[in-house]
Amino acid sequence: MNDYKKLLDYYRKCLNLIDRFHFNSETAHTVYAKYIGMLSGKVIPVTHAGIKDNREKKTFDKDTLHIGFIGNATPYKGLPLLISVLKELDTTKWELDIWGGSIGKDKKLPVYYKGKFDNSTITEVYRSMDILVVPSIWQETFSLVTLEALSYGVPVIVSDNVGAKDVIKQYDKDFVYGNANELKNLLERIIIDRKCLEDFNEKILQYEWSHSVMTHAQRIIREIYEE
Repeated sequence: MNDYKKLLDYYRKCLNLIDRFHFNSETAHTVYAKYIGMLSGKVIPVTHAGIKDNREKKTFDKDTLHIGFIGNATPYKGLPLLISVLKELDTTKWELDIWGGSIGKDKKLPVYYKGKFDNSTITEVYRSMDILVVPSIWQETFSLVTLEALSYGVPVIVSDNVGAKDVIKQYDKDFVYGNANELKNLLERIIIDRKCLEDFNEKILQYEWSHSVMTHAQRIIREIYEE
């Protein structure tokens, strides 16, 4: 514990030499403030050059809700939690496609492991899903896959551990959940009525797309350096 305290004190001294911080989310800001203390800075979501404006209108008229998950199966990413919640819902009303790992199908559930994808198939991946779920149970400072899904017009559900919740709340605050029961209730509501997905997609199309690298760089200059 003494070694840990020395390391923490060292990091505090280093970070206190910085005049202004760029936090990529309120989650990141909260964690730093908790362990380091109040730091001067600005919360500005991040992006990368590969995320383009590919937004398109989606239809949600199929009987089966097509849910997407992108990432590995480690517990902290929340996949076991998501599957356990889906088990409690009518298994004839949903399908879960898991991208990023192995290939195969669950023996008992409509859960399909699709393997990895690349830029040549990314459009088809996002077109195949009605909604993306990012159910991280650890504090994830952002989530670029959330931004990527939005760039294709896909509604996204995130846990309140995910930093990208700041972005999702701009479209629909109900798509940010705090526990497994809230996730279950939300998915159950969507399965019964897709109107909230239509509304979410419509907002994605209507709102200004402000997540290009150029826009991000301009905001960094204006709100951090110029101030």
